[in-house]
Amino acid sequence: MTTQTTAPSPVCIYCEGPGPFTDEHVISAGLGADDDRYLLVDMVCKRCNTDVLGKLELEVLRCSPIAIGRAFMQPHGRDRGKRTAAPGIQARRKQMASTSGYPHEVDFGRHAQPIVLPQLKITGEKTYDSAAAGPDELRSFLMSLSTLLQGTQVTCIRKRGPEHELRYETITMLRSDKTFTQAAESSFEATPPRAGLWLERYDATDAAGQTPAATIFQNLNKGIVLKTSSATVEDALNFLAHAVEQFSFDTQETVDTEGPIISVEMTVTVGAMERVIAKIGINLLAYYLGRDYVTDPGLQQVKDSILTGTPRLSADIIEDASIQSILDAAPENHHVFCLSKASQPGERASITVIAKLYGAAQSLVLATDVPEPHLPLPVFFLVDYLNHKVKQWSLHDYSEHLVKTVMNEAQARYGSTE
Repeated sequence: MTTQTTAPSPVCIYCEGPGPFTDEHVISAGLGADDDRYLLVDMVCKRCNTDVLGKLELEVLRCSPIAIGRAFMQPHGRDRGKRTAAPGIQARRKQMASTSGYPHEVDFGRHAQPIVLPQLKITGEKTYDSAAAGPDELRSFLMSLSTLLQGTQVTCIRKRGPEHELRYETITMLRSDKTFTQAAESSFEATPPRAGLWLERYDATDAAGQTPAATIFQNLNKGIVLKTSSATVEDALNFLAHAVEQFSFDTQETVDTEGPIISVEMTVTVGAMERVIAKIGINLLAYYLGRDYVTDPGLQQVKDSILTGTPRLSADIIEDASIQSILDAAPENHHVFCLSKASQPGERASITVIAKLYGAAQSLVLATDVPEPHLPLPVFFLVDYLNHKVKQWSLHDYSEHLVKTVMNEAQARYGSTE
């Protein structure tokens, strides 16, 4: 007689749910990590990966101060083939001061180079300003506006707050006798229409100078946005449709902006950065030490904090000069992640993750009482964010590199010792 035993089904290392599972990047591809290696397979459920961790990571990569460093230093984000783009900055306000006093709407290209978006601004009862990166961009934008505003109707889309299940309000504006009026009451959908005019509002803090009655502009994704203050949507569309019909390049004066002043205003959830660092730390532990290690109860509190934000995690800025010098010895254009331990009585340990991202280093305690790791710590993970590669180095590997770095710097400073 033989007895067969069935291996227990895996559960999510974060919520302990049964799945289904999706591959989780140990280190975000958006941070420049390898898109095909360093994956956790059958460890993180789809809900945690997509609904919690993915959204949290996206917020930090696009809406936090780290987004500025990422935009300046990393040439492109995740590899998406022909759709691979420079890292984006998502902000409530991205504006450039102008000589007219009415700020230009801008966005950022490679290495955070500011790009003036093609736009028309209503500055008075009968006056408007235009701006763009160049005349060709403005001409293409006006052709798109003409197609949009000269038809019989325009579908307008307004995004609502995250508290709404149906996030997108759709408004149909009909054009008759060159006048726009709203066709009927709004409708609400979970997903936006494939095409339409996006509606936004200025508020008291949206402009460093004067606020135009309305601005219509085209973003880098070729979407057209109408941003209003004192003008109604109907009045703005009526004015802009007439302006496009009357627009003449012969009367335009080209003015280049030297030393532009850029204003960026972001909104980010308090503690989001710490949760992302902790998540990467847990992922690295799972990748290096295995599933069984990260399911220890001593790591449960930090995993709860990653998923919910409660209790709030605390990270420390690394100010110790000796630790800074060790981290600074990493190759140029690399992030550094380090898992380290402090041994405790009874074959127990505390675990800390150190993260140096775009030059700034923080440390965060992941656990204070977990089993002594069965593999050596510290261990280093270096992310080449220019080429999207990850290397794992032991303390010996990193020490050898550190010595070489110090010797090379000494030789460059004092010359050959031979």
